[in-house]
Amino acid sequence: MRWKPFAALVAFSLLLGAANNFVNPNRVPWQGSPEVLPKPEGWPTMSIADGAKAGAEHAWDLLRKNPTWIAGALILLVAGYAFFHSRPASRRRWILTWLRALFGLMFLAAAWPKFSDPDGFAMMVAQYQMLPAFSVHAFSLWLPALEVTAGLALLLSPWEKEASALVGLMMLMFITALAQALLRDLGIACGCFDIKGATDAGESWFALLRDIVLLVPIAWMWRRAETRFIWKF
Repeated sequence: MRWKPFAALVAFSLLLGAANNFVNPNRVPWQGSPEVLPKPEGWPTMSIADGAKAGAEHAWDLLRKNPTWIAGALILLVAGYAFFHSRPASRRRWILTWLRALFGLMFLAAAWPKFSDPDGFAMMVAQYQMLPAFSVHAFSLWLPALEVTAGLALLLSPWEKEASALVGLMMLMFITALAQALLRDLGIACGCFDIKGATDAGESWFALLRDIVLLVPIAWMWRRAETRFIWKF
C-alpha cells in the first residue's frame, strides 16, 4: 500500500469536514460536546446471545422487504463473472469493481445524513460516551467527511488498495464503538444511515453483526486490490 495517496485521502477528508462546518447551517462549535442523554425508557437489556438473535431477526426482515434490490445486485455480480469467464484476471477485477461500487454507494448513503446535519450527528456521537468531551464536535465533522472521501475514492479514483484500507479502518472503528456501547448497555442507537438512529435494540445489534460480516469482503478487497480505475478490467 502506498502511504502518500492514503495520507492525501485523510487530508482531503479533514479539509472537507472543516469546509462543511463553515457553510452548513447546522454547524457545530469546533470543540466541545452535546449533553449525554438518559437511556431511553423501555430499552431492553440483552445478553450477547439475545442481541445476536435480535440482530439476525432484523436482518431477515430487511431481506424480505428488499428482495428486488438484493436479487438485482447478485444477478449483476453473476452476469459479470460469467462474461469474464475466460479471463481470470478480469473476472477478479469485476468482483472488485462490484464490491467497490457496493461499498462506495453504501458509504456515500451513510455519510449524507451526518454530513448535512453535523449538529444532529454530534448529539448521536456523544451518546457513545467513548471520546473525550472536547473532541466530540470535531469528530462529528470529520467522520462523515471521511465516509464521503472513501466513497468517492472507491468510485472515482485509481487508489483501490488505499480506499479499501480506509473503509476497513472505519469499519473497525464502527465495530469497536458499537460493541462497547452495547456491552455497557448504554441504550445506543446506531445512526449508521440515519442520525435518528435505531428504533429498537435489535437494529443496533444488527448493525454490529452487519459490520463484522462486511469485514470479510473488505479484507479480500484490500488484499486483491490494484492501482486501477473502477471501470478498468
